[in-house]
Amino acid sequence: MPPRAARTPLTLAVLSLLAEGPRHPYEMQALIRQRHVGDVVRLRGGSLYDAIARLAGIGLIEAVGSDRAGARPERTVYAVTPAGRVQLTEQLREYLAEQAEEFPVFPAGLAHALHLPAAEVVALLRRRAAALTTRIADVDADLAVAHAAAVPRAVLLEAEYAQTLRRAELAWLDGIVTELESGTLAWPELEEQ
Repeated sequence: MPPRAARTPLTLAVLSLLAEGPRHPYEMQALIRQRHVGDVVRLRGGSLYDAIARLAGIGLIEAVGSDRAGARPERTVYAVTPAGRVQLTEQLREYLAEQAEEFPVFPAGLAHALHLPAAEVVALLRRRAAALTTRIADVDADLAVAHAAAVPRAVLLEAEYAQTLRRAELAWLDGIVTELESGTLAWPELEEQ
């Protein structure tokens, strides 16, 4: 079995894309954007290229050729290996069936929000709600384009799931803001020490 460090969401994304067929990194990046995989996989700078090098180094993927389009530079094409297919299915089973301990920052902020005045919390939650509203509209538009282009729904499930969570969060935020403004959610005034 590959090292535990290789079992990341980015590893899963790379193995999944290559299980669909051999690809070069630029094509993988385009598909990650098109399918909104970036909503569930942290990508920074050259992290995709680093992951590809790491996965090739441990034998989960391999270079199978190169591709050149017009005057562009030659691009290495990668494919998943049999060991990579095993990793993909094992990791998918783990991710789908097991609840992971995740520590997102928003709930951490909520846990300590009482250190701010209620009016400021309302303003901050409204700002978050406005950003969520914009994000929901943007992703809805992208999903409509993907559906019109006959992108299979199965490859868009994570984007649909993320949209469902965004909508639920937006409804929750609206409810909390309403309760804070009406006074039905009591807000303690902490004494400064």
